[in-house]
Amino acid sequence: MYTVIMKIGDVEVLTLTEAAERLGIKRNTLVQQVRKGALDATLSGHVYLVTADEVERYKQEHRGHKGSFQNPDHPLHGTQGPGHRRKKDDVPSE
Repeated sequence: MYTVIMKIGDVEVLTLTEAAERLGIKRNTLVQQVRKGALDATLSGHVYLVTADEVERYKQEHRGHKGSFQNPDHPLHGTQGPGHRRKKDDVPSE
């Protein structure tokens, strides 16, 4: 088996399947992250494309933080998973 490296100019570009393999997560997880705005990707026909630099940024930002967004500047910071949604400024009712 061989690996094809796709480049646009000098920029390495990956499909979400390839990015998911590099990150060790499922492709569907990355599709959800693209839709939420956590991963910047471009839809080309029926295929999402993402730069290798963006995959590395995503990896660094989400390393060790399963299901959470630790960076306060992240658009989804302070939210939790389904059924437990909470915005960072919400005060729990007593």
